This record gives sequence, C-alpha cells and structure tokens, in this order.
Amino acid sequence: MKKKNRTLHLDISAIILKYDPMHIGTAVESDEYDLEAATILSRIKEVHSKEELADIVYEEFQSWYGKEEVGNKEIYVKMADEIWEVWHRYNNASHAA
Repeated sequence: MKKKNRTLHLDISAIILKYDPMHIGTAVESDEYDLEAATILSRIKEVHSKEELADIVYEEFQSWYGKEEVGNKEIYVKMADEIWEVWHRYNNASHAA
C-alpha cells in the first residue's frame, strides 16, 4: 500500500474507532476497524457526495456485522462526514504536490 493510502487508511480507521459503532474498540487496540476502513477506502473513489459515502459506510458495516447488529444509520452518517473531510484533504494535498 502506498504511503499516502496507508495514512488515509489509518485516518479512516481512527475515525471509525472514535465512534466505535460495534463497541469493540479499546484504547490498547487501535486497529480494531482496519478491515472495515480498508473496504470503505476501496470504494471511496466512486463516491460523489457525503450522502453516497454514508450509504457505503452503512452498507459495509451491514456486510461485516449484519443488518440487525449495526443499529441506526445516524452514527454512520456522522462518520461519513468526517471521512469525507479527510478524503478531500488528502485529495487536495496530492493535487497540490
């Protein structure tokens, strides 16, 4: 994985851990959501809006944990908002370089 993508992946994982929607994160284990972050990152280039990203984040968690287990979409919308901002910050930085 390229350094830029690795950094973006870690940032997405950290955002997910901040919200910890599945209540599995710990202060010691900061990589709890690395796989979920990777699947979101693999689809992020197809996204054109925060709403689309929220749908993808929610879909990925449903895929990983099951529709009944992931809860309300609201928390995933908040995560997607932050991921969107990070994604655009990385894109702007790479275009400026």
